[in-house]
Amino acid sequence: MKHLISAQVVRSEHAAGRTRIAASRTTSIVTPEALTVAARLGVEFIDAVPTSPAHADTASIASTVSNGGAANKTAVALAVATDDDLHAKVRAQVLAKLPPGIVSEAVVGQLVDKVMKEGRATAKAVQPTNEKTAHYTFQKTAGGIKRVDGQSIHFGKLDEVSTGDSIGIADVVNTADGSPMAAGFMAWSECFFPWTLSYDEIDVVLEGELHIRCEGQEVICRAGDVVFIPKGSVIEFGTPTSTRFLYVTYPADWQAK
Repeated sequence: MKHLISAQVVRSEHAAGRTRIAASRTTSIVTPEALTVAARLGVEFIDAVPTSPAHADTASIASTVSNGGAANKTAVALAVATDDDLHAKVRAQVLAKLPPGIVSEAVVGQLVDKVMKEGRATAKAVQPTNEKTAHYTFQKTAGGIKRVDGQSIHFGKLDEVSTGDSIGIADVVNTADGSPMAAGFMAWSECFFPWTLSYDEIDVVLEGELHIRCEGQEVICRAGDVVFIPKGSVIEFGTPTSTRFLYVTYPADWQAK
């Protein structure tokens, strides 16, 4: 039976400080989402490229896009790339690493496109604009139900942070929606800053690591973790790498702290 390597496995390995994952071409299956996450985080798959058509599948072929060496570095660089020539060069590098005739250029092109799009979405999320108010698209029904398109979010900047670091924030549900609670997203890289809560908060970590320091103790939250921070807490928010998380606060006017 083959060993499945999922996106969660990649995130866990990255959070643990590991940048390489062993993925035998004969005993492992790397999911497409895992490949995309690996490309974003700079994680390499070792020995994941098939040497014969008998062992080829879409997932293992796709791993070439996020594999070690020049191919991996190029895939990570694609996070903000839009140039067609660059896309063609990456596609050519991937094809050069595969046995002749094992897969069409069209399939490789689609996989490269996926990595590029996911990379651009992540880059956009962690680069705050000069505006405090975020921009995003949403759908709202007459009855007040609101759906926010997570892929459309352009983060604003959290002005309350005095360190000068760029902290991305997007408040997507608040009192303007008739809600007693607020919800939104935050994202930043390699930064710690002090914060005092005059409200209750729940965070759900989506990517990376969120560190919360309080009264001499530190809580480290990773992708998939849920954390509750009670009202009145005097903490330090931060991450030594990068983080992206969903927050929910009560009451909704948390910025009136």
